[in-house]
Amino acid sequence: MLMLNALAASPATRTDQRVAPLRVLLREATQDVHERLHRHEGFAAVQNSTIDIAAYRRLLRRLYGFYVPFETAAAVDPIRSGWLREDLRTLEIDRPTLRATLLCDEIPCLASAERRLGALYVVEGSALGGRGLARGLDGLLGRDVTDGRRFFTGRGAGTGEAWRRYLAQLSAASDAASARTRVVSAALETFEVFETWLSGWSSPSHG
Repeated sequence: MLMLNALAASPATRTDQRVAPLRVLLREATQDVHERLHRHEGFAAVQNSTIDIAAYRRLLRRLYGFYVPFETAAAVDPIRSGWLREDLRTLEIDRPTLRATLLCDEIPCLASAERRLGALYVVEGSALGGRGLARGLDGLLGRDVTDGRRFFTGRGAGTGEAWRRYLAQLSAASDAASARTRVVSAALETFEVFETWLSGWSSPSHG
């Protein structure tokens, strides 16, 4: 909220804020929620190789329930939901069970290009840590087994390039204070929804 207030400040302040790259504004505005998600119980269990197969299925189904409506709202190709679908099928989640997965109904409105850009900061940034999480699944899935962790491996070696393309979009975005506020606001709202949604990951009834 402080970051949004700064972006909407006086004309002199707006001039100063335009000097700061949008990437920096996003990082500072979302730092707290980003750190909380790093400590999320499910992700921590994957990272520490302590998650069991039942919990892993619940975590992936919860992620699936977010990404399906998110990709629709953001008007992007359903790549991540497709990866999750592959993983869940590998983990023996059948089609009827997958279709019965609860979907998040709180995805923010992403009607403008700026708001879509801000929301994508959440998912593109999270992909950077996915490969580390994927390695934490060696004990559960097998060290050389790729099936079942497609979501976390993502684009593999291409993850860095995808992130750089996203940063180029940020650099090309309008430097108008109102546009930058929309980008940051959408990122914060998306992070908030994502965090709240994931809080229910461990309950079988929420799958």
